[in-house]
Amino acid sequence: MRWGVVGHGRIVSKFLDAARGVGHEVVAVTGRETSRAAVFATHHGIGWAGGNPADLVGEVDAVYVATPHSSHRDVALVLLGAGVPVLCEKPMAVNALQVRQMVAVARSSGTFLMEAMWTRHLPVFRVFRRWIDEGRLGEIEMVEARFGFSVPYDPTNRLWAPGLAGGSLLDVGIYPLTLAELAFGTQPVSFDAEAELSPDGVDACLCVVADYSAGGSARLTSAINADFAPNGRIIGTKGIIEVPNFWCAERMALTSLRGEKVDEVHEPHQVNGFEYQIIEAARCLKVGAAESPVVPWVWSVAMAELMDEIRSRIGVVYPCDRESL
Repeated sequence: MRWGVVGHGRIVSKFLDAARGVGHEVVAVTGRETSRAAVFATHHGIGWAGGNPADLVGEVDAVYVATPHSSHRDVALVLLGAGVPVLCEKPMAVNALQVRQMVAVARSSGTFLMEAMWTRHLPVFRVFRRWIDEGRLGEIEMVEARFGFSVPYDPTNRLWAPGLAGGSLLDVGIYPLTLAELAFGTQPVSFDAEAELSPDGVDACLCVVADYSAGGSARLTSAINADFAPNGRIIGTKGIIEVPNFWCAERMALTSLRGEKVDEVHEPHQVNGFEYQIIEAARCLKVGAAESPVVPWVWSVAMAELMDEIRSRIGVVYPCDRESL
């Protein structure tokens, strides 16, 4: 496949390595500042750079959107409306309204759209679900997951800026929420949330305690002002699954309630872990599918609705949320 990329942040370098590692090409990049996009293209051996995503129409097989969250929707709508397949970095958009708009255009145009939640594609999690489905954990009682890193407060940094949909929830909090959803197979039926807000009103640190229909709970934490090792723990009535670095997991272990190792799996990435979503996008395009069963549209809408409700509880409002008022 010939990919175009919108955005040129650090995450794009990982995408480039993965795409090239599985035999794909990245032939064009666009960004808000054409000069920066040109420098990025030169540094990474990309043949064309520009400032308008519309210029990619007709020139590439698909586009990876990796701009700040606040512009995902607008960029994707331009491409989807022109029939260009889109792999959109997580979160799909800032709120559920925007996600629904993206899905509506993808559906009406018959164009492929998938949220780039790479965790759901990792081979480890196929085994993870099999262990749970086989009853090796028994009934799941608790999911524990934390993910945080410390970034000095800077109101111009996208992580701290309300106008760019900053805060921990959309950037890294979505990963603990995803692990819990993978474990329980559904979104929570109720939850409590507490947050430490920045001077500008984004969540610097967030704690969510959620309850699920099967009877289990989850304790999920995210932060952009504190370092939390991204490790996950799923506790059942028969055993415990430990998932180190769950967001990009390559290994996990099943232990008894007494701590004895029962089973383990090690699935090293072919490249860096991004390759699996790229391979899935290519598979969908080959068979003419507009959405992937790995990250279906209904999942992206449900996750956006959950994060909207969490933000409502903790009082985080972004400028673009006013569209839905």
